[in-house]
Amino acid sequence: MSAEPTEQNLTLKSLRNNLNISQEELARRLNLSFRTIGEWEGGKKMPRFDNALALARELGVSLKTLAKAMRLDIEGIPDDIAQTGSHLDNE
Repeated sequence: MSAEPTEQNLTLKSLRNNLNISQEELARRLNLSFRTIGEWEGGKKMPRFDNALALARELGVSLKTLAKAMRLDIEGIPDDIAQTGSHLDNE
């Protein structure tokens, strides 16, 4: 198995390689074309939100980690743990 991606080398490709799966295999699991995976990895396109959810689930990472791997600015985005007393507690 590949070494765990570090903060500096975290990419969509490194997350996929860490699981030892090809673009073709990941595409099959997500019911997409391998070309789509390549476009995401190359930064040419970004996944729709539903595909981002499926991708994060398949790679076993949070959406925040996926966003980091795709070089999106996540500054100011809170962690996934809801704080006590937040508006989410009332839903």
